[in-house]
Amino acid sequence: MSDRSIFAASYSEARGRFLAAARASGAQLAHYPQAGERGPQGEALYLDVATLGDPGAASVMVIGCGTHGIEGYAGSAAQSAWMLDGGAKRIPAGTALVLLHAHNPWGFAHGQRVTEENVDLNRNFVDHTKPYPANPGYDELHAGLSPEDWDEASIRGVFAALDAFRNSRGEQAFSDAFNGGQYSHPDGLFFGGHRAQWANTAFRNAVRTHAGHARRAGIIDLHTGIGSFLDHVFLCFHEPGSPAYERARAWWGERAVNRQGSTHKALAHYSGLLVDAFQAELPQAQTTAVVVEFGTRTRAEMQRATISLPWLRRCEARKPELARKVRADYVEAFYPSEPHWRDAVLAQSRVFFDQAVAGIGS
Repeated sequence: MSDRSIFAASYSEARGRFLAAARASGAQLAHYPQAGERGPQGEALYLDVATLGDPGAASVMVIGCGTHGIEGYAGSAAQSAWMLDGGAKRIPAGTALVLLHAHNPWGFAHGQRVTEENVDLNRNFVDHTKPYPANPGYDELHAGLSPEDWDEASIRGVFAALDAFRNSRGEQAFSDAFNGGQYSHPDGLFFGGHRAQWANTAFRNAVRTHAGHARRAGIIDLHTGIGSFLDHVFLCFHEPGSPAYERARAWWGERAVNRQGSTHKALAHYSGLLVDAFQAELPQAQTTAVVVEFGTRTRAEMQRATISLPWLRRCEARKPELARKVRADYVEAFYPSEPHWRDAVLAQSRVFFDQAVAGIGS
């Protein structure tokens, strides 16, 4: 079998391969079942955890996937391939690697970025007892982002409205409005939710359980969709010049902090990020956090795919033939089938996985 055979066609297949690779690597396994929810074939859903190296180590690197559901397929393949490649043997003494498989298993299984409640998990890690962050720019855009018909004329209308907003307000305001997250439209894009999702609670529990003892902890949160095809982008949200920022640069090089290859002209100011929750759960540890995005399509093409999901959730049952075409394009946008793309994911992830365990182990 070729290396790319590790890429799965379903959540169950991806999970099975991850667990098999973890067992073959001698990992300690833990499972967090999502009670009350199932996959499309009735399969049970889990956040799975594989710990390699010394479980009691003071230095713990966490690599997770599936925050945005469907984006977990690439991360899952990278995790499994690294283990099958003997990655455990490259973990320094006194160091542990914790692999979190499927932060958002419902979205992973159902081929969507969101949770079962249409919540973007990567906007959900806010304090739900306090007023939610306002996003008046999104409020202005929302009605135009929900076309009743999914055809080229309607889609051109959506992008005309987006372009008009960008041209009048600028790139930063546009990115904040469109991508930053919003808490006022439960049926809209990048909805942060009105309560902590199961996936939020499970992630926090897993971090405390498997890294709560750490004195030094790092995380890579794996995604797809930002960056050039066949390349990857690091997103580091630490304050420039801070110790955490400088650790990220030391471990992964200058591209860990300079956003090389990003297809966003201005990166949004986000609320409720998973990497922020990771650090909040480990107040006693020195923490370093990055997001890695495997690039797929241009920004406009990814916006089109993102906008198609609310339409699919509303109209899939009523327009099944059209929905099949729209869904196929959505899947391809976040999980490309192109062999060279999949080869690049495996080759690049092997390098920065190794850099991660070497960096925190140093």
